Amino acid sequence: MAKQQDLGVFDFAVKAEKDGMDFYMKAAKKFSGNEDLKKLFVSLAKEEAAHMQIFMDFKIKAADKGVDQCLKSPDIDAYLEAVVQDGLFPKGETINKRLEKVETVAQAAAIAMAAEKNAILLYTELAKLSRDKDQKKFFEKIVKEEKSHLVMVAGLRADNDPMYAALRFGRFF
Repeated sequence: MAKQQDLGVFDFAVKAEKDGMDFYMKAAKKFSGNEDLKKLFVSLAKEEAAHMQIFMDFKIKAADKGVDQCLKSPDIDAYLEAVVQDGLFPKGETINKRLEKVETVAQAAAIAMAAEKNAILLYTELAKLSRDKDQKKFFEKIVKEEKSHLVMVAGLRADNDPMYAALRFGRFF
């Protein structure tokens, strides 16, 4: 069994948002020939960067209040450990290797959609477990933003993958 990492909720969230920012910036570079696509990926990267900053700021506030500790429990620790092992987005060298294999916008969108879904699940769970009302509202706000990312990326995927569009909308165009 892998050694368990000592990674707090906010540290993990900062890392996850940074991974997302890196993924979207590399995807923007890879698909730089399509200006609309590049703009979308850069926009998503900027939103992930904003989330990262919010988590860093919130971590400081939570530490002052001792709030992060309210999320320490065997259930959340096991859940976080499972998510940390896989991550939300491909990380490190893996992100470069994974994007090298990506040949289409639809493939990049599929990776991003899986990561956004994982983020939604994680932050929804953290909102449920939070005992601090400000922290709970914060996680709920991030969930809404991650859902909007998922919708944007799903639309992008539908525009570039006829089979996905058919499954999503129930018909071929």
